[in-house]
Amino acid sequence: MEKSQCLSCLKSSTTLKCDICQNSCCKDCMIYIDADVFDLVELLPTKIYDKGLCSNCFNTEASPIIEEYKEILEKAKVVNIYDMQQTQETYKMPRHEKPVIVTECEDREETLLRLAFLAAQKGFNTLVDVDLQSTKSKQPGTYKKHVWSGRGIPLNRIKKNP
Repeated sequence: MEKSQCLSCLKSSTTLKCDICQNSCCKDCMIYIDADVFDLVELLPTKIYDKGLCSNCFNTEASPIIEEYKEILEKAKVVNIYDMQQTQETYKMPRHEKPVIVTECEDREETLLRLAFLAAQKGFNTLVDVDLQSTKSKQPGTYKKHVWSGRGIPLNRIKKNP
């Protein structure tokens, strides 16, 4: 840390360096993006979290990525999901895409959300033939926990007009 002028507020104080542009920025103007804010942090396209950014870099680099992430997450929450037991409803739906696969999830809901996020990220609104599996994983000591994984085929379901 050195003493120079902050580019945002023009205070002459001890400044930090922005992790992207390396410009000086005081600790009050530095913006930190915490990884805990994101539900699916590992699915972000670039690593923008856990960095100190000046307001300029935040507005140009991080803000569009965060907005895109939020849009995809909202789309993922409304993805239609059909599991393997619902083949009567889905047998006429074409399955041209490769399945999306997620592994090592904490619970069933997280597994479904990750699958839906990957489908929404590719522009699909439906997942068919969803297969979720849990396995018991031995932890140190006598503790065991379930580790979930899943797969599903993404597709766009066409809604018929009445």
